[in-house]
Amino acid sequence: MSHLSKSDLAILKVLWADAPLSAREIQEKVGPQLNWSFSTMRTTLSRMADKSLLRLDTKHGVRVYTPAESKARTLSGVMREFFDTFFEMKGPLPTAAFHDSNMLSEEEWLELDRLLNEGSDDD
Repeated sequence: MSHLSKSDLAILKVLWADAPLSAREIQEKVGPQLNWSFSTMRTTLSRMADKSLLRLDTKHGVRVYTPAESKARTLSGVMREFFDTFFEMKGPLPTAAFHDSNMLSEEEWLELDRLLNEGSDDD
């Protein structure tokens, strides 16, 4: 799992909710929060695509971005990396603490739990 910056996560959150989006649409949604110019946004999107965090497609002649992985798979990679590195935990991880998160639907929470605790996360 690639390390995610705060800006990567902000962009991914918008895309998980509304993908596919063009760079201009992403800029409209996230640019003010990040205080970025459009050129900075395009550079970051390109870098995220290079890191395989985003897929780039064309829709009606416009380049659009979608997350390369689901929200749950991305979160499981981040959590696994954190717990492995910081706590040196290699086994199942507690996901009950995230069950009431507004960021995860019930289906996404179940996917996250499965990825972290059934050994099917392939970092």
